[in-house]
Amino acid sequence: MKVDMESLAEATSGVIGSLLSTTMLCPLDTCTTKFQSTVLIEAVSSGQVLSLYQGIGTKNLHSFFAKFVYFYGYSYFKKLYLDRSGSKSIGAKANLAIAAVAGACTAIVTQKTTWNDAFGGLSISLMLTPNPAI
Repeated sequence: MKVDMESLAEATSGVIGSLLSTTMLCPLDTCTTKFQSTVLIEAVSSGQVLSLYQGIGTKNLHSFFAKFVYFYGYSYFKKLYLDRSGSKSIGAKANLAIAAVAGACTAIVTQKTTWNDAFGGLSISLMLTPNPAI
């Protein structure tokens, strides 16, 4: 069985990125988990379990639109890249670029503030756009 070196390189870089991210964010995850446990215990003990679903409609609506825009954009730009380049596959660099463009489109389309404030957090959102591909 022949080893596909490009796939091996992509898998290795994905693992390294994941380990780095997990290591850097572990303290925050620990704090979040402890806080969530406290809130859950309080909600159960006070009989307010349904309060944990507060805002679920808005969150689901945002998630629906954000994921739809991202995956539609990613698929569209991937097809556009393949059609224009004549390639049959996408390399790691092109994949990251396509994911970043799709993520940027998602960040711009899903900003939910007034026009004056709409782009205040956009720069941070745009920095995180390659995250799904990484």
